[in-house]
Amino acid sequence: MNKTLSTDMQLFAAALAQANVAVIQWTADDIPVFVATGVIEKYTPLYVKIGETNYLRDESEFRIEER
Repeated sequence: MNKTLSTDMQLFAAALAQANVAVIQWTADDIPVFVATGVIEKYTPLYVKIGETNYLRDESEFRIEER
């Protein structure tokens, strides 16, 4: 089951655990599109940096696989 990361605490825990995070963005037709996966390197109130790319928090969904 996938868990959506939305709070700073959830993003911090995922970054600390070096968890693989999936980035999903939505098209204009509300179709989810898998964009990337990787470890969170940095996050701010506006964006999350995974790899060399910054993803806007308002436009992206971040998920990890729960075990």
